[in-house]
Amino acid sequence: MQGKHHLTLIAALTAAAFATAAGAAETAEKTGEVVVTASRVAQELEDVPMSVSVITSDDIRRSSARTVGELLEDIPGVQIMNDGTQGLKRLSIRGEDAFRTLVMIDGQKISEHKSMSGAPILIDPTEIERIEVIKGPASVLYGSDAIGGAVNIITKKGGDKPFEAEASIGYNGAGRGLSEGATISGSTHGFHYRLNGSYESHGDIRTPYGKQENTNFRAKSGGLYLAYDITDHWTAGLTADTFDSSIHGGVFGMSPDAFSVDVPKWRRDKVGLFAEGKNLSKYLSRVRWDGYWQKNDKEMLNHVSQGMTMDNTADNRVKTLGTSIQMDWQLGARNFLITGYEYSQDKLSADTGVHMVMKQPLGPGMSSDMDYTTDRVNEGKQTVHAVFASMETQLPWDLTANYGVRYTWVDSEMNTATASKNGYTRITMPRRTINREYVNVDDGSAGDTGSSDNSRAVFNAGLIWKGIDNLALRATWSQGFRAAILQERYLATSMGGQGTLYGNPDLKPETSNNFEVGARFNNGPVVIDAAAFYSDVKNYITTEYLADGVNSRYVNADKAKTRGLELAASWKATEHIEPYLSLTWMRRQLEWGDYSTYQSGTPEFWARYGVRTAFAVPGGTLTTDLYARSQNETKSYSRTTGVTTRTAGFTTANFAVGYQFGKQGAYQLSAEVINIFNKGYRYNTSTWEAERHLNLKLTAKF
Repeated sequence: MQGKHHLTLIAALTAAAFATAAGAAETAEKTGEVVVTASRVAQELEDVPMSVSVITSDDIRRSSARTVGELLEDIPGVQIMNDGTQGLKRLSIRGEDAFRTLVMIDGQKISEHKSMSGAPILIDPTEIERIEVIKGPASVLYGSDAIGGAVNIITKKGGDKPFEAEASIGYNGAGRGLSEGATISGSTHGFHYRLNGSYESHGDIRTPYGKQENTNFRAKSGGLYLAYDITDHWTAGLTADTFDSSIHGGVFGMSPDAFSVDVPKWRRDKVGLFAEGKNLSKYLSRVRWDGYWQKNDKEMLNHVSQGMTMDNTADNRVKTLGTSIQMDWQLGARNFLITGYEYSQDKLSADTGVHMVMKQPLGPGMSSDMDYTTDRVNEGKQTVHAVFASMETQLPWDLTANYGVRYTWVDSEMNTATASKNGYTRITMPRRTINREYVNVDDGSAGDTGSSDNSRAVFNAGLIWKGIDNLALRATWSQGFRAAILQERYLATSMGGQGTLYGNPDLKPETSNNFEVGARFNNGPVVIDAAAFYSDVKNYITTEYLADGVNSRYVNADKAKTRGLELAASWKATEHIEPYLSLTWMRRQLEWGDYSTYQSGTPEFWARYGVRTAFAVPGGTLTTDLYARSQNETKSYSRTTGVTTRTAGFTTANFAVGYQFGKQGAYQLSAEVINIFNKGYRYNTSTWEAERHLNLKLTAKF
């Protein structure tokens, strides 16, 4: 009934939209170069000395993606990490997992210190102006966690007119879900504002093999932006936003009674202040100060029932206080210098619990019986200071040099780590019963207290050559640096139900050296962006089993060498037809001591390829996109079990159509059919992806 209601509502909005189209005239066209801020200043994409992919506001308007993860899945070098939670797909960049992918909103990090899966992306697509994906280490410019790359989500700001509005409504057939969002914004007399809100609700995903139970999710968000031009040179403002979600996950083929992960609340709240000055002197071109407070609040229940019953609960809160200042200097005609200082402090408060129940026969007249609850309390903090400088120098022969350094200090401290165990264990034998009672016993399972610090300088250097029209060639070397989070150093967790995973206070930082050559070509009809890269990462933080074969601990054990090619290309063959390709080839080698394997869980190839068309029709423009997504098989070897897990490759066929109409293309109706041939496929063994389904979306600007 809910799905029918959604379709009826979509149909009504669609009819209204086509009625409005009767008086339509102009259609918006994309013009000009893509401008990005990946290098911490606004530059045309061809001048950026690193691999950067951009999702624009037009891309977001057309897309029916439910999450930011789905928005980014077709970018070369990027993979979706789906562990069974459809509402929270994380990213892997160049083979590095979500722990080594820095996620930022307006240049400010989303911190995570107690997670098995890495930093979440807690923002709704309707709030986003554009997304910049920086591939390869960005540690010099953005700091720790950017071993694989960085995702910078830039939110919408004030409008160009005194009053503007945008609204959207969408239906996603994967989970029979509905989403809606609205934004009002404007600029007048030096005052800039934006107010936005959104809501979405999606049911359990349908796969070709049946419904995947416990994969529904919902989210609501809101945001505020206020700024005022104090003078011609100075602007100051306030930002505030919130994202509140309820997310559920499971493993295909297992009912929620056997295994489930429920996150009834995962919420991010943020308030920020900023001041920016431009063209302040002959040498000082810009000053930008930011200060912000952010809270990441997660409540979680992990239920496991396989020969035992284990309920793990968590109430984790990370409060972040941060500030930064950046100064941009024009030093003569050939040198542009960026300098800055950043400070952030993450405070973690974690209340976790384990309720274990197990009754097991051991033989004739013998049994084991246990029923206990362990409550753990952890409080700690991690403080980061960093200074950085990045220079761009114009050289002869159409060359531009880019080089920089960042020095980072990371202080980690766990002040509280206590456990309280209550209950009993009982072993019954023919002539004897052994009982052990627990009353507020601290069994050490909360981890360790202590403190540690790491500091390190990282460097980068590169060249760009633009001696031929429409062509930019680049070569770069960069270093990466990642310090352990609080969980990896001090905490203990039983999430997942397979023993307890303990922290390690003696962990070393992960480091990397990375090399890349690339080319960007754009002569109008033909657009090519290609890169070849190699990375060598050391001191990987991973886990290994303890002597008991059940519990495990974080250690510096792994190394990884990754090489690959990325290609994004399109050719406007005629005025209306444009074939395109987005392709990644990657080989990733993991090493443990004398052993190495290429079975790292990374596919060797993945791609999106198809043909886009655009035609003028009465009242507007009609676009189509017939495309396929392909990925070859993945193999993942476990050095602990000696078992290789294989996930088959796949190709899916998909079709999208859009109609843009109204004055300056103010209205857009999009429809797409995903997985046309109802292919069964998956990115990992947790769950299958959605069956053939229809997505619809209507957006309007006023």
